[in-house]
Amino acid sequence: MNERLPLLYRSESNSNGPPNGPSTLYEIKSHGTSKRTLEKGFDARHNFVHFAPSGLKNVVPLQELMERPGVRNFLYRSKWYQKPSVVHLRSFMRGTAISIWSFISLLIALFCGDLFALLSVPGNTLCDAILTAAFVFFVLEFLGNALSDRTYPLSFFFYMDLIGTFSMVFDISYMCGPDATALERLQSSGGGGGGVIVMRAARAARIGARAGRLSRVAKIVRFLSGSEVEEQRNVRMAKVISNKLSDVLSIRVAFVVICIAVVLPSLSIFEYPAMEESMTAWTTFLASEAQEYAQGSRSEEATAKLDGALSRLAAFYSTTNYGPFMACYHEKPYPGGPEEELEGCGDGASSLRLGEEAFRNFSQPKRQEFILVTSVQHLDIFFDLAAPKRLEALMGISLIMFIILVMIIFSLPANHWRLKGLTRQCWDLGMAGLERSTILSENISTVALLPLERMLDVVRQRCAQIFRYTDELQEEEEEDEDAAEAEADEEHKDEEAEQDNEFALLEKAVAKLGAIASLSTKNIVKEDIVTEDDLMVQGWSQGIRSTRNDPVESTDLKMRISNLVAAEDATFMTSLYKQVPSEMLELSRTLHFNATTPSRSENLAICAITLRDHVGSKTFAHSVKPMKLVKFVTAAEKRYLPTPFHNFSHALDVACSLSLQMTQVQADVFMSDLSQFALLVAAVGHDMGHEGLNNTFLVETSHELAVTYNDKSPLENMHCSKLFQLLRDPETDVFSSVAKDQYKEVREDIIQAILHTDVTKHNEMVKDLALFYQMNKETLNIEELAEEAGGVLKASRTTMINALLHSADVNNPCKPWEVAKQLAYSCMDEFFAQGDMEKSLGIPVGFLNDREKVNRANSQIGFIEFMIAPFVEALVLIFPPLQQMSIYTAENVQRWARVWREEANPQEQEKEKMAARVQKVVARLNATLQAGPSSPRGLT
Repeated sequence: MNERLPLLYRSESNSNGPPNGPSTLYEIKSHGTSKRTLEKGFDARHNFVHFAPSGLKNVVPLQELMERPGVRNFLYRSKWYQKPSVVHLRSFMRGTAISIWSFISLLIALFCGDLFALLSVPGNTLCDAILTAAFVFFVLEFLGNALSDRTYPLSFFFYMDLIGTFSMVFDISYMCGPDATALERLQSSGGGGGGVIVMRAARAARIGARAGRLSRVAKIVRFLSGSEVEEQRNVRMAKVISNKLSDVLSIRVAFVVICIAVVLPSLSIFEYPAMEESMTAWTTFLASEAQEYAQGSRSEEATAKLDGALSRLAAFYSTTNYGPFMACYHEKPYPGGPEEELEGCGDGASSLRLGEEAFRNFSQPKRQEFILVTSVQHLDIFFDLAAPKRLEALMGISLIMFIILVMIIFSLPANHWRLKGLTRQCWDLGMAGLERSTILSENISTVALLPLERMLDVVRQRCAQIFRYTDELQEEEEEDEDAAEAEADEEHKDEEAEQDNEFALLEKAVAKLGAIASLSTKNIVKEDIVTEDDLMVQGWSQGIRSTRNDPVESTDLKMRISNLVAAEDATFMTSLYKQVPSEMLELSRTLHFNATTPSRSENLAICAITLRDHVGSKTFAHSVKPMKLVKFVTAAEKRYLPTPFHNFSHALDVACSLSLQMTQVQADVFMSDLSQFALLVAAVGHDMGHEGLNNTFLVETSHELAVTYNDKSPLENMHCSKLFQLLRDPETDVFSSVAKDQYKEVREDIIQAILHTDVTKHNEMVKDLALFYQMNKETLNIEELAEEAGGVLKASRTTMINALLHSADVNNPCKPWEVAKQLAYSCMDEFFAQGDMEKSLGIPVGFLNDREKVNRANSQIGFIEFMIAPFVEALVLIFPPLQQMSIYTAENVQRWARVWREEANPQEQEKEKMAARVQKVVARLNATLQAGPSSPRGLT
């Protein structure tokens, strides 16, 4: 028994956080069990759901039930991260430039100190300057990530970056780092153990701090491990899960390696080589000899005794790579410390420089940090530790490189390491278990991949059975079907079941279930009762091979199959939304969106979502299968060429701009939902196949397109032709459910709209819009006459449709400066490429196509002055909600003027003329802001 609950409150949310989207109501069916019905809870996407009574008109949001205390939830709900400036900052922080500088700074932070020690650089200045630059970059990067990415604060990489950045203070000399110009000193009255421990502790602290900087390597490992690699099309779902597990564990491995690298050096604080105790022992022994010599008569016997002791000291260190190079006896300590003593020993009567003859095996190092001074009473012995110190620096570099290598090896998947010959050999031997080459990945594959593969193989087999059974039913209904085509189709289905991933197979299987229902329910006879569970078990366990009579009513079966398809569509749309960051999707609904920024997969997803979720066409768009929408968008993208400007990014930009404009002007007043959807489809295909050459070039060179279409808008005619060829394919025909007479109107609207994107029709369109406004401005400017305003717009519906698509096509100067500038340069690059071809062919070069003569800024000023400003003026007068276009156009023409003055360095007279032109354009655009009401006229 089905129990109908009319309303479902659903609070949209991300799977990792609380609800953040608008609340919506859905009509649902719920299946009652034991007289109990779920009243509230969480669905599979972690969305809060609440069943409301049928008489409820206004549902109070239940967001407070999802809000839990905590910094992460506060950040997730914050609107700060949705601001356009923050979105731009996030894109910049994730860009290639920041990644490169981060990698360079990491190398500096890890190796700079040891490298300067290895090269025996005597000073601190250069090393400190380089390390300070890297430190400042790390601090700015840390702040930029914290301010732009809501998932970054308090995350794993937040703490790792904090540790890695703070640890740099132990390498910069003017903070807490070692001073290359300062001598190390061991002072002891006897054993010298305390000084040794302090020195060893300081050395271990520096090594541990530098190892802590390895935390930033974990970021590089995350990208190298494949988590950012573009998803492949036909990948088994079990492998996807295994890869994700590998990525997660790779970060943990990196963290463990870092902890080991930081902790191990600290364990050797109290350990010191035994021979190093000899330094203080020899100093203690020589102190008494030197004192006796200095305070005595300095007789030949005392001198010989002291020289013998110095010779024995030199001989003791003759087999080592470190040893004394000078000894100094002083009656009074030097006020400047060991550094002054090193330079001035022996210059005065109160100090004696000893061992010059005996200590010839060693010399004073250039880097004073390599000198160790041992002091006992009035004697100081200076030891040359350059060799062990340089060796220590080399070992430090080697240790860090080894740790990085280990982190990468234990994190990268096999496809980063395999050689083609080795891979082929493995497959020839049937070594399917060697799917990943690392130890970690192989273990994960054993634990996760193999069991999932066995389970999902059943899914693929059942899907193949469903596909074959559908073909059998179709053969019974269509007796004249060609046998060869049926066999080929069956093989094709088997191949799909073998190659596609499980989610795609499930979607196809559900679609086939709909076909089975439509074919099997024509002759249904009631016999016994079969539940919905029985139907599902029969379908999936037996491949729906049985054709026994079903007692369920045909309409009831279709409704249940329809519910299954709707649930599958929701799952597909969920996966589609996850391909695009929510901030980028929100940005695509504003003028700040730059379609050249997202990746190819993100562009495809945004385009499909725009077609489906446009406010004015949701009623019709939601009747189109999401998979069919994606296939249409993907096929359209493949028909665009990689030109500098007229590529698929431009098509996406036009579609997003058009959706925004139709929403702002309330297009549903004079356009149906089908018309709005059709216009968005026209936007997607309006430049399909564009080669980066304009109509003038095609006509001048007698191009095949110009000959085909008799020199009349050859490009636009070609775009229409390619679009409708695409729509003829059942797999991509998004109008397949439209009645024939309606489709004729849709086709006519799309053709007229695309043909009017020809620039030769621009001036005619401006005149038509200006005339329309002059004839109807009294009606359009009065808010109380909403019905009359809607009526006059409907009467000129074709003109408005053409104007909206053309506006979205040429509105680059009507966007914020950074977006407008980049799009303008891309467009000019395409013009210049055509100009180069015109020069090589010896035909007249277009007015804007000569890269040697055209100034980009000046050309944009002229384009805005003669083309865009009159069009924007006419359009905004009719639709005041588009006033932002006037504002940005006025700002951009003034910015281009400043760029022109900086690049062209014109004379004062030329500056005055240009200023007058720009001011005239700005005045015309500002006038549109005062001509009518600033808010929508209540056309609803």
